[in-house]
Amino acid sequence: MTISLLLTALLAPAPAGELTLLDVKAYRTWKIELPADPFQKVSGSIPVPHAGGDGFLVEPRGQGLAVDTDGDGEVDRELNGRKDPDTQVRHAQVVLEGKAVDGGDLRYPVRFKDEGAGWTWASGGALVGQINGVGLQVIDLDGNGSFHDVGRDAVVVGGTGVAHFLGETLAVGDQLMRVTLEDSDRGLFAEPFDGATGTLDLASDFGGKGVMLSAVVQSVDGRQSFELGAHDGKVTVPEGRYRLITAALGLGDARVEVDPARMKAVEVSGDATAKLGWGAPIRATFDYKREGGELTFDPRQVSYVGAGGERWIGWNPIGKSPKFQVKEKDTGDVLVDVVFPGSC
Repeated sequence: MTISLLLTALLAPAPAGELTLLDVKAYRTWKIELPADPFQKVSGSIPVPHAGGDGFLVEPRGQGLAVDTDGDGEVDRELNGRKDPDTQVRHAQVVLEGKAVDGGDLRYPVRFKDEGAGWTWASGGALVGQINGVGLQVIDLDGNGSFHDVGRDAVVVGGTGVAHFLGETLAVGDQLMRVTLEDSDRGLFAEPFDGATGTLDLASDFGGKGVMLSAVVQSVDGRQSFELGAHDGKVTVPEGRYRLITAALGLGDARVEVDPARMKAVEVSGDATAKLGWGAPIRATFDYKREGGELTFDPRQVSYVGAGGERWIGWNPIGKSPKFQVKEKDTGDVLVDVVFPGSC
């Protein structure tokens, strides 16, 4: 019986997967678009656990910070930061080093910024590797020192520079892969996904002329997430209900973003294609002020809502202005046409 079991184990096919070893990379200039704001207020320490404690000590020093970079409990480096002349935001960077809780080497890049209300911090690097020749960048989005938190950390697949939440699967090229990141964060195992899938299509029923620069979705249960801009708006995903988290469209040099808070989830089931109707027609609502005989319209008080309930925000430049007509109530005659000045 023992010999039979041993032969069965020896003759069993090896798992059709790939183990990717990951390396830490620090970024001098941060260019990755993240699906959520990673910055947290600096409050006594950077809470990255290591062999010597639960975090790395941080103390205020004038306009800057003093940081314990080696985890011995004593600050050893002062950071004054550099103020951007255009934004007036002060930035600084450091790499924390020491021994990890499991005894391995720890290297954790941190970026700081001060927008005038005190210093905040976020991870300043990523774990990098490849699956099937496609590059990966895994980011500690929630700032707890680990990179394997499904639904809370983030990942970039390929060279898009747009991250989505880390999920249990990744769309790598035209393949859907099941992924597991080791607790030590040093290796990622990927194998073909063998569960039920469907197609999520954000492109076919979109009304508009812009190019989909990015579109991040996440399953309602938080276990899956994908960036569809890199897949022309259509990708195979595990069955489930998905919500749009972030999206950006461009036309020439213009760019606009989406606030999806009021959009409904899309159900993906079986081998069917689930489409999202959004974009045009867009309905604009606005506020105005009336003082004496003057009406005042403010471009910041105009709300643009698309067919899927999404709000279009962050127009850059502001774009072509809507035309406001003031009419005589009884006759309907147009008394004046109003448009926004400047770049509108």
